[in-house]
Amino acid sequence: MNWRRLGDVGLWAALSFLVLAESGARGDPYWVQAAFIAALLVAVFVRRRWPLVALAVVAWAEIVVLAFALGTQNGVQVALVPAITLMSYLAGRRETQLKHFVMVCSWSLLGGLLLALVVQGEQHATEAVLSWLVMLLLALLLVVLPWLVGRYRAQQALLASAGWDRAERIEREQRMAIDQERLRERSRIAQDMHDSVGHELSLIALRAAALELDPSLPAEHRQAATSLREAAATATDRLGEIIGVLRDSDAPTVPRDESVLSLIERAAESGLEVRLIEEGDGELSPMVDRAVHRIVQESLTNASKHAPGTAVTVTVTRADDDVRVQVVDTGAQRPVQSVPSSGRGLDGLRERVRLVGGTLTAGPRSGGGFEVVATMPRAGGPPEPEAPPMSAAEAERATVRRSARRGLVTAVAAPLILGAVVGVVALGYYLIAGYNSILHPGQYDVLAIGQPEDEVEKVLPAMQMIDPPSEGYTVPAGWSCRYYSPDVPFSITYVYRLCFADGKLVAKTVVQSGSVVPTPESTG
Repeated sequence: MNWRRLGDVGLWAALSFLVLAESGARGDPYWVQAAFIAALLVAVFVRRRWPLVALAVVAWAEIVVLAFALGTQNGVQVALVPAITLMSYLAGRRETQLKHFVMVCSWSLLGGLLLALVVQGEQHATEAVLSWLVMLLLALLLVVLPWLVGRYRAQQALLASAGWDRAERIEREQRMAIDQERLRERSRIAQDMHDSVGHELSLIALRAAALELDPSLPAEHRQAATSLREAAATATDRLGEIIGVLRDSDAPTVPRDESVLSLIERAAESGLEVRLIEEGDGELSPMVDRAVHRIVQESLTNASKHAPGTAVTVTVTRADDDVRVQVVDTGAQRPVQSVPSSGRGLDGLRERVRLVGGTLTAGPRSGGGFEVVATMPRAGGPPEPEAPPMSAAEAERATVRRSARRGLVTAVAAPLILGAVVGVVALGYYLIAGYNSILHPGQYDVLAIGQPEDEVEKVLPAMQMIDPPSEGYTVPAGWSCRYYSPDVPFSITYVYRLCFADGKLVAKTVVQSGSVVPTPESTG
């Protein structure tokens, strides 16, 4: 805590030094300097809890200075600009809401324009509007852009924030559920292998028993047959024990050596409309045969649960090298009731098919219903290498990265677009004012010193120049001076200055407006 406060003091001192250095050079009153330092003090020490308040404090200090400095020879205080930019960046970094930031900026800019019009009055209203447009353009660069950059940095910080703990936890839970389903499917495979191997062991035990009772064999051979029978029986018991431990209690078992045809017949007897189409023939490896059985079994179970009244077609195609299983249903024909389901039966099927070197796809059909298709080598094979799926954390990281990239593009593009719009508006306003502040040389020549102001105004154009030359001219007390151009903007080397006092024209002067010496005679 102490180090953080020490950093706050250091930041306040650095920003205050800029203000004091500029104000001292300008000769500002001490109370003005004290007001600036106080504003910086408030902004620095509330920026963490109320970042938009900190931004508003320094922004309004600059707005007040602009309103009172407009149209004077004192210039504009710019030492607060670094503080405004920094507070804007920190407001974006604190992830303040966009609508609140827009409200602060909008009300500040609107308030600055109204304050300038009230302070300057009608005499400098045109200049105040143009200066406000320039201030709006600068605000895009010095306020909006830092805020957008701060928002971009805040989004980047999410990549390393505590939010990933939640994403990792969700990922672990998902992995655990999938792993459990895989273990269940492997336990079913183990049970199937137990049925197959147990059957073979039983046959070995029967043959050994027959040899054991054969009187034509020597005693030692019958004793060896007895040992073989006992070993086969022991192996069968141990295999059953191992499979019993590995198999889930809720993993369904199937009748030993049940064929797909028998499975279809049992399903039809239970009321499911199902038919079997078999193409080709030939033996399948035990693992592939059991996989075919499980695919059909799971598909029929899902159809009966989730598509009541459906008609199911099971097609088993045995080619030379592989076997293809397709289970298609027509969709629910009656209202579907809510049926509890783990939703991971297909995950188990995919695992089983993968373990024999095949692939499985499942999903809704375009014409209605659901389809499951599996292709496996007839002799089985090594599992296909499994591409690691994108984890929940990786997906969330990718989303944040995309959001951060969009934020960066916005941070660059938005100020440029808005700046271009404001620049076009400012240029248009400048041209309108320029073409409406032209006092032609012939009109200027007919004006005479001492002429009443109301008569002179009949000759004068509707607007004054909004960018008169900074000649360092000091207006005498009680006088008011106006500037007019003799020609269109960007083509003049001199302007006319008319000064009034006590309702009369008291001075008319040709003033140089650039580096070229004016030659008003050549324009008459």
